[in-house]
Amino acid sequence: MGAHSSGGRALAGFFGLTILVVLLFGLVALVALRPTDGLAWVQVPDLSADLRLDAGLQTKPLKDTVLAEALHDRALEGNAVEALAVPPALAVAPPKPVVAVVLPPSVRPVTTPAATPSPAPTSQPTPTPVATPSPSPTPTPAPSPTPVPTPTPTPTPTPTPTPTPRPSPTPTPTPTSRFAITSGSESVTSSPKNGNNGNNGRCSQTTVTATGSFSTNGVGGWVFYEWVRLDSQGTRTVIPEIPIRVAAGDTNGHAVVTDSFTPKHSGTDQLVFLSPAYTVAAQSWSCVG
Repeated sequence: MGAHSSGGRALAGFFGLTILVVLLFGLVALVALRPTDGLAWVQVPDLSADLRLDAGLQTKPLKDTVLAEALHDRALEGNAVEALAVPPALAVAPPKPVVAVVLPPSVRPVTTPAATPSPAPTSQPTPTPVATPSPSPTPTPAPSPTPVPTPTPTPTPTPTPTPTPRPSPTPTPTPTSRFAITSGSESVTSSPKNGNNGNNGRCSQTTVTATGSFSTNGVGGWVFYEWVRLDSQGTRTVIPEIPIRVAAGDTNGHAVVTDSFTPKHSGTDQLVFLSPAYTVAAQSWSCVG
């Protein structure tokens, strides 16, 4: 149906183009056949003696108004006397002259045509219109075949996994307590040497004795300690002692090594536990230096 409609439109277009070409060539032929020289041939009497024209020309008399208009046009060009010699008497009472003049609006010099009339212009042959080939119909593309959908396979159900039994959590062991000293004490005394009470408390005759003890939390371990002496002159003396081993589960009190010395000045003595760390208040003594 689409191809038949396209052929009918092409044929109608071809005939329309043919008619347009014929009209165009007819218009060109009319323009070519139209006289372009603007001359009119008339029959006038033989006045060759007065107008210097050929005696053999057979013409037709001109009207007075045509002759007057021709003379007027020549006078405007400024060369009327040279181009056309007409006696003054013809201008007043013109006879029937034989002339060829240019019709208005064109103004051309008068020419003497030959006795034989000019042949009619030959019409140009009308060209044969060239037939426009009708366009070939565009083939309609064949539709692509619709692909057949592939059936989706039914998925195999995944079996529900059996939950793995969780092992019973291992009980977190109770952290072991750190080895620590729970209590400590010390005592400092001064006494005369050799039981001499007459020394008047002189330092050189005095003996200072420091004792102490401690107890732990029963975890067990080594106890490191020392004695620190500080006299009134700012002299500091440190006496490290041998560490003491405490067995696990032992919470009893343990005595430390006694610190005994002869002072030079009054001062203090302090039992210091290094590990486990524990501090005991310092005790003082006095003597005369």
